[in-house]
Amino acid sequence: MVALSGLAGCGGGGDGSGGDGGDGGGDGGSTGSGSNETADELSIAAVEGSGRLFKRLVDEYVSDDTGISVSVELFPYANLFEKTNSVLSTQGDAYDIAFMDDPWFPQFAGDVDPIQQWLPEDLPTDQLIDTTVDISTWPTPGAPDIPSAEGMDQKVRGQVIVGNTQLFAYNSGYYDQVGADAPETWGDVYEAGQQISDQIDGANGYIIRGKRGNPVMANFFALGNAIGGTMFDDDWRYNWSGENGTEAVRFYTEDLKSISPDGVTSFDSDAVLNGLSSGSAAQAPAWPSAASLLLDSEESEQADNISFTPIPKGHTGAERRAPTQGNWIMGINSYVDDSKKRAAGEVIRSAISKEAQDTYVELGGVPFRHDTFEDNMDAQPWFPALYESLQTAQYRPRTPLYSEFGIGHGELLNTALAGDLSPSEMTKEAKSQVEGILANANYYE
Repeated sequence: MVALSGLAGCGGGGDGSGGDGGDGGGDGGSTGSGSNETADELSIAAVEGSGRLFKRLVDEYVSDDTGISVSVELFPYANLFEKTNSVLSTQGDAYDIAFMDDPWFPQFAGDVDPIQQWLPEDLPTDQLIDTTVDISTWPTPGAPDIPSAEGMDQKVRGQVIVGNTQLFAYNSGYYDQVGADAPETWGDVYEAGQQISDQIDGANGYIIRGKRGNPVMANFFALGNAIGGTMFDDDWRYNWSGENGTEAVRFYTEDLKSISPDGVTSFDSDAVLNGLSSGSAAQAPAWPSAASLLLDSEESEQADNISFTPIPKGHTGAERRAPTQGNWIMGINSYVDDSKKRAAGEVIRSAISKEAQDTYVELGGVPFRHDTFEDNMDAQPWFPALYESLQTAQYRPRTPLYSEFGIGHGELLNTALAGDLSPSEMTKEAKSQVEGILANANYYE
């Protein structure tokens, strides 16, 4: 999910992929002309969906608070990525703020300024959830080093504006019928799912989003981390070809598939949403945007029975709880002039203030501040699960190459789901493919 903003021109959680896989980005130093003025107009191009809520926040709070006239235009996701890539890769100044889906941040982090210098006051770091600060810091704390970030100082170069993290949706009515408690581990998910499949007519115990490429990769990632541990070690060697990672693939492609409907290799998010809302499927990971739809009685037959909990822990292997992080990040374009950067800084700081975030929650937004959650925990039934999930959220691999090898990894997972690769064959082939891509980009030198 990418959105851009510009004074002259024109964005889950999401689980999107995009980009050309390039390992670009310089040090992101300020190159704009200097002045002490602050621009009084700002145009922002944002993605449909999350961007529409941001537009309402700007209209109802930020413009009045800053005195800056802000125009927000909405565009489809793919178009916004192409705009971002085109402008930043050519050091263009058409847009002032880049809204980046977090897997895209490694590609563009070298083209956005360290953010604090342009804010009218400090970031409220004591109230920002740690994982949302880490994901907008570059190089990323705790992540393996990458060639394009060599020599760069670790600084906060963006600010999360949407606190998306994957949740786990389950039909509490079905759980009650089979005498199961809310799932804590993936083993609990499978055990309850077996009972539901066996005891409740017309209900499958689980549903997999198994469509080839990014959909199945996004669906598997939290489970892979929970059982297999992190996807890479500190030297960018693929971890999931070991015993734990291979067991994660086996559990997914055999155990969870056995309690899912037929045809999961073609299922995308709409099939999962339909299964949960109709009651034909009992449980699955879900993003906040899906959570709201599942609880809408006009859209979901099972609205009164759907509950949310954090993504389960691994019942074996790494035994981690690692919900997939899907934040939107705002960054200030390094190549615009200083008056635009000051205006962008004022808009960003206003948008993340406690007052703005309380308004954002009223509008249906997904927060990322401790105090916003604490004061608004009853605003959404899924807020408690989301708040807990954000504490241990796992970002996707912090490399611009993720969009390239992530899709390939998803193709292999899909093939394993279809039964055409064994789990060990799948992880062995994944290791070869992924490490080949990284080797070609000089990650092992």
